[in-house]
Amino acid sequence: MVKVAVAGGTGGIGRHIVDAILNTQLHQVVVLSRSPHHADLQSRGAEVIAVSYDDPTSLENALRGVHTVISTISDGGNIDAWVASQRALLQASVQAGVKRFAPSEFNARPSRLNDPVELYTYKAVVAEAAKNSGLEYTLFENGVFMNYLASGTKGVGYLNPLKFVFDVENCSAKIPGDGNNEISWTRGEDVGAFVAASLELESWPEISWMAGDRKSFNEIRKLAEKVRGQYTPIMTRRDSHPGSTQHTLTNICRENVRRHIRVGRRSSQANTAKPTVYDD
Repeated sequence: MVKVAVAGGTGGIGRHIVDAILNTQLHQVVVLSRSPHHADLQSRGAEVIAVSYDDPTSLENALRGVHTVISTISDGGNIDAWVASQRALLQASVQAGVKRFAPSEFNARPSRLNDPVELYTYKAVVAEAAKNSGLEYTLFENGVFMNYLASGTKGVGYLNPLKFVFDVENCSAKIPGDGNNEISWTRGEDVGAFVAASLELESWPEISWMAGDRKSFNEIRKLAEKVRGQYTPIMTRRDSHPGSTQHTLTNICRENVRRHIRVGRRSSQANTAKPTVYDD
């Protein structure tokens, strides 16, 4: 048993991770939050500590005795503040004697894309800082959250609704390129289970890939049509230029993962995802 701190663990993907770790009953869970009032988590055994990312002392004190820090801090629309918070959390982890650190990634790996993507490149700054920190670290990469397809319903889970490419609720889609490139899709619940299972690994790889499934946008569209009916394409993004949103989305779709870790293998004794390395 180790003590695990999840920064930003009261909502979003952080809450899915906290729930999954608590479900294992194998580790002490500390949730770093800007507010200490989260009775639902505390009733399940999690310790909730209010911290300020502008106060290095409060962060360092909160992390004393913690073995692993998992950051799920969202940018909140302010990239500079997000980077500063991540750096502060990383520095406090080093000072507090933390052994493992996972920055807030949970997307597609930027180096797989042909062109810079603003959405991801700022995360590379923090990833590089983690690499140079001296701590054992990993970047959890899951592609697109499958929950976004359920935006507007309970299926979105703890994630904020985001109609990424598909608006299933209104039977419409904005498919980039020809829509035939496969990408990774993973449920937030499975991401949580994967991260929880990764705590049992003796060592962490630099990149922890996971995929609940790999399907193209056209395949997703066909599945959605079976449930919701005929889709209306709002825009076809085929003639995009470098630097445009269309081009960015197309490059994300061209992500080709050769070595990754999949979610899906579960033990017969417990509902626990087993991280397994595959070479394609």
